Amino acid sequence: MPRLPLDLKRIVGAIVTSILLLAFVATAHSGTPLFKDADALRTEVISRLKTDSRVKAVAPDPIDPARLHVTTVLSGKDQNLEVDVTNLLGRLRELPSEDIESEIQRFLNVLVFADTNTGFDADHVIANIRPREHLDAFKGGAVPEKDPVYEDLAGDVVVLYQIDDEDSLRSVPKSDVGGRSLAQLRQLALANIDRQMSKVKQERIREGISIFSVEGDEAISPALLLTDKFWALLEPQFPEGVVIAIPQRDAIIVFDKRLPRAVQIAHVLIANVFRSEPDLLSECIFERRNGTLQIVAEQ
Repeated sequence: MPRLPLDLKRIVGAIVTSILLLAFVATAHSGTPLFKDADALRTEVISRLKTDSRVKAVAPDPIDPARLHVTTVLSGKDQNLEVDVTNLLGRLRELPSEDIESEIQRFLNVLVFADTNTGFDADHVIANIRPREHLDAFKGGAVPEKDPVYEDLAGDVVVLYQIDDEDSLRSVPKSDVGGRSLAQLRQLALANIDRQMSKVKQERIREGISIFSVEGDEAISPALLLTDKFWALLEPQFPEGVVIAIPQRDAIIVFDKRLPRAVQIAHVLIANVFRSEPDLLSECIFERRNGTLQIVAEQ
């Protein structure tokens, strides 16, 4: 995650801690003057793809503002791709303005030459956390085998199995799992997430509040909540436990339970993010009980 601006003095109010956190999150996504959010970047990507003769069809996902569906022609065969621009947006925000054009072009070149017939990629499958409404785009599909593999989780989110390609995330369709059970798929996915632990970055906002992300692959940051290793990382810092907010898809916000009014602060943060920010994930507040992510009881 890029280092975040410190201009927080414009916001005042009774709940000072929560407002400071809100400003931190809001300004974290203002690094590029060209694309304010994933939807804006997706619009640009779609516009460029429509001019490429190798692209047969391209359409925005009706639910997720970061996703688009692309059909390319490779060796005379149609290749159906599901593309997520979240990681590209994260990279662009860290680049100087003169390098943005070349990075977008590199992304497009990789995309239009992608071969989706390579099958299931066991080394890059992950279990990620995504909004339950993410599944709505697949409802009523004519080919159930193409529906994504997922598990129910808690509240308004699900565990969605994805392939973490270098340039995008794509859902794993049921037809690609090759007879693996859900338990086997989960084991593979969590092991791959565990390998990302060396890239986990922590940014402390104040005592008892931190933001965690996977540096360079921010779109998989929520997946950390599914692994024992991440919770083992938190335990020494937060021995009394934590509550979790994931209002956006590229970071985890952790609140120490010892922090006065931790849940109330999280509620204020989430409400403000959902009112004004892009790339939304969940309105719920979570904690871990009995080894699983669950909704915090209202307090």
